[in-house]
Amino acid sequence: MMPVEEAQDELKHLLSRCERWLCDEEGPRDILPDAAGLADDAARMEALRTRVLSSMLNVALLGRQSSGKSFLISGLQGGLEYVPVTDEDGMPAAEFLGVLPSSARPTTACPCTVVPVGEEAAEEGAGRARLRARFAGGRVEDIGTDLPPAVVAAYGAVDGDVTNRRREHMNLRVESIEVLLSDARLPVKLFDLPGSESPIEEHEIIMREAWAKADCFVYVSHATSALSVNELQLIRDLYGHHMQSNANKRVLWVLSGIDLATQREQGQAAWKSVLATNNAYLRTHFGAPGGRFIGEGFLPVSAAWEAEGDFRNAQGDDGDTLRRLSGMETLRDHLRDLMESGAGHAHLRQVADEARWLVRRRQRQLADMLDTHLLAVEDLEAQQQGLRGRIAGAERSLDRIRSELGRELQRRIRAARAPFGGLADVLHRQLDPLIDGGNLSAEHANEVDVLQVQLFSRWMTSAEGPATLWERELQAFDASARQLLRADLGVDTGTQLVSPEPLDTSYFPMQTDGRQPLTAYGVVQAAANTLGVASPLAAGAVWLTTSLSLATIAVPAGAAVLTAIAIAKVTDLLKDRESKVQRARQERKDMIDEQVKRARSAFENVTHSQGRLLIDAVEHHHAQHQARLKATLAQIMERINAEDTVRSRAVIERVAPVNQSGQALVTELQDFRDALGNDLTPR
Repeated sequence: MMPVEEAQDELKHLLSRCERWLCDEEGPRDILPDAAGLADDAARMEALRTRVLSSMLNVALLGRQSSGKSFLISGLQGGLEYVPVTDEDGMPAAEFLGVLPSSARPTTACPCTVVPVGEEAAEEGAGRARLRARFAGGRVEDIGTDLPPAVVAAYGAVDGDVTNRRREHMNLRVESIEVLLSDARLPVKLFDLPGSESPIEEHEIIMREAWAKADCFVYVSHATSALSVNELQLIRDLYGHHMQSNANKRVLWVLSGIDLATQREQGQAAWKSVLATNNAYLRTHFGAPGGRFIGEGFLPVSAAWEAEGDFRNAQGDDGDTLRRLSGMETLRDHLRDLMESGAGHAHLRQVADEARWLVRRRQRQLADMLDTHLLAVEDLEAQQQGLRGRIAGAERSLDRIRSELGRELQRRIRAARAPFGGLADVLHRQLDPLIDGGNLSAEHANEVDVLQVQLFSRWMTSAEGPATLWERELQAFDASARQLLRADLGVDTGTQLVSPEPLDTSYFPMQTDGRQPLTAYGVVQAAANTLGVASPLAAGAVWLTTSLSLATIAVPAGAAVLTAIAIAKVTDLLKDRESKVQRARQERKDMIDEQVKRARSAFENVTHSQGRLLIDAVEHHHAQHQARLKATLAQIMERINAEDTVRSRAVIERVAPVNQSGQALVTELQDFRDALGNDLTPR
């Protein structure tokens, strides 16, 4: 496979050629009847080139509030500045200025994305970091470039002073902010997501959307405190997302702020004890077979040490030791490895597909025009009649194709969902003994939920599981759709005007109702997203712990209780608590049946949505073919009325080389995409 940097450079130059072809005088600008839209196409091509120059990996950072996510992001992208100061007592101290606001208190008030845009894309707005805010209602505005920390905090931090905003923004609610970096150290888009305690519903929605977009995750825990039961739910959600995602999205574990935990405890730095505790915690609760979720465990880092090392080097002192101890370059290497292992290639494939679609759409218009003007005059009327017949037939057949595909989709969904009838039994056999073996404390409930995630994921993707069955059904459905199109539109024999093309689902523009184009994203992950959680099947575990207050069910230990009240009352109390535990166990078992129902419903929704996207693709392809037929008919009628063969020869001489260069670009984009490998490359 072509190295990512080499592929990035090749695609960048290829996109530049595509952009020139769309808007230069030697391109289709003065030929096509709807050339007004070429400027928009060229702008989209320029935006694609910016994407190639910027983010090759989408990374979501998770962790509890004040875990150091914002500080780490600033450091990762080289946006953290060490500033020596003198404190109020006259002692030497330091401050750190980053591209995002950060402090020891909960900082990020809303989701934030840090996007590298490349130096070329940033030339217009001089400066390194441009802040963009999205307000409630969807309005997006550029706030400014290289703004003071207080201004950035005013838009994106919990303790930000809104009086530092523009006057017209003071009373607006910010839903998310975006920082565009012109000279980032990594071509990586970083999502700084709210901590697990975020109470704002909109932030939760944005967070889940970012989970779906992410190629990998970085879970950040601060070195001054070890993982606790308070983080179980967030990590369990992440575990479920990992297990149910296509190719098991990687998770990197980061212990941040080790510079703040260097005091000696039991003969070593305090952060080393926290590191060992955190790794043991992960193994205890999430030690899945193979260890892919946990990987190497937590990586200790200090963005502060690296920033101070950079400062010392700039002053002519030795800062390399601090930089090495910071661990930041090791973390960057892990992210670079992920780019090289497939995620970067997937990003480039997607861009190449979109560029090819843009060029192919225009080149196909030129090819149809060229074929029309190559016709002999005596053939025009025959072709006119033939085109009218093909247009009428296509208009009649679309409803029939739509209906046939709709019925077939329902049949295939029924076939794929059939195994759900046995899912409850599978889960009960494995989960009921575990449920009965504990009191459903938070950690016991987590053990149940983790096992349920594992069972569900294995069952879904087994040889006869619904996800596997649906993959086969979707492939067969795709083949049926293509066969219907071939039967209706014909095949390219090279003997007719407006030759039909095969259905191409590698790229389609965003649907007008906001749905994503058809992708091989994976039914298991899509089901998890549809449910709104990555916990097992549904949000039942959350409901259970909040409605029963399980912390009060566990029987207390200690002689103080026995001596404080009469024995009979203690016995009654224990019986009552025992009955509460039994009720909780039974409710947890009953919940499995409800979760299975929800999972089946979600599966049906997801498979129906994927099938409908394919039907939409067929309709779009059919409509595009009809548009080509009608455009060609209009040109033939123009020729019949004018019978200007001299003009046709001029058109042929003008169009032929432009069409040839456009076809060459389409071929090169396809060859580039093929060189990157398929979409199923492990990440």
